[in-house]
Amino acid sequence: MKKLIILIITATMLSSCIVTKKKYDAAVARGKYSLDSLNRVFNTTVTQFNANTERLQSLSNKKSSSYDSLTTVNKQISGDKDALSQSLNTAINDYNREKQNLIAKSRTVDSLKNILELQNHNRDSIESLNDANISALNNLLTSINSAIKGTNQSECYAQRSGGKILITIWDSYLFQSGTTISSKGQTLLKKISAVLSLNENLKVEVVGNTDNTGTAKTNLEFSVRKAAAVVSFLTENSTTPGKNYTASGRGFYNPIASNDTPANKAKNKRVEILLTN
Repeated sequence: MKKLIILIITATMLSSCIVTKKKYDAAVARGKYSLDSLNRVFNTTVTQFNANTERLQSLSNKKSSSYDSLTTVNKQISGDKDALSQSLNTAINDYNREKQNLIAKSRTVDSLKNILELQNHNRDSIESLNDANISALNNLLTSINSAIKGTNQSECYAQRSGGKILITIWDSYLFQSGTTISSKGQTLLKKISAVLSLNENLKVEVVGNTDNTGTAKTNLEFSVRKAAAVVSFLTENSTTPGKNYTASGRGFYNPIASNDTPANKAKNKRVEILLTN
């Protein structure tokens, strides 16, 4: 009995452990399906991972390229900024220099304007003085011509010469011999002295001239003596102060004609009296 019970229990246990083929195949099929699903999920996940990795790599490459481009652009901008800053500083310095030059030129223009105005004023003043001086010279020339009236131009002649009155008296009329003044010459010089006395501020310059006969030294000395003789006579016969007179000689260095004929030599032998207001 006891053995029977053990046998029954063993059979029961064995029957519970036995799996039918149908169940086994179904289990295998379910396992295979689960494995395939897991493989598909895994493959899909790997594919997506790879795609995401490629996208990330592409984005990384693009970002890296963009970063490099931005770095290059930034360097260019930085270089351009430095160049622009330098150009701006140069332009500012140029502007300041031009401004200073313009200020200096403006001052120069103002100075030139003032100088021009002063020159115009002085010119007007000079022209007024010149007009007055010319009028005075003309009046003086009229007085001299009245004084020497009666002499011809080969004996005595008066004219305006620049800002002066030039009286020319030839030796043949003025001197008796050497530096001795003739009676005709004395009469003429007294008339001229009377005019000088009416114009005591006149500057009187007497210049002696000769022909080319003799040496230069002899003629210079002789021309000075002639001028001194005339100055002496004029100062004695006029009230014009002696300090207003000067006497000088040119010898044969100031001819008015060639010394090739006696007539021309006679023209060069003369005394000139220059009157200046």
